Amino acid sequence: MRDFGSWFSERGGEKAAEVDTDATARLRCTGCGKTQTVEIKAYENGDTGWYVWEEVEADGDYEGRCGGSQFCLP
Repeated sequence: MRDFGSWFSERGGEKAAEVDTDATARLRCTGCGKTQTVEIKAYENGDTGWYVWEEVEADGDYEGRCGGSQFCLP
């Protein structure tokens, strides 16, 4: 039986572990103008409801859609 560390590495766990849990980005909705600072990890997990057309990185400002109304849906 393989150890957990080798299995985790094969599944990309090392990359996931490198993500700073406190890293945030500022997002602005092109539909309604709402701005929000979100955690990168929450955004990547889909927990925020935001959609941005480019890759979101820490400490950046991005435009996208917040999904808050019928005008904001991607």
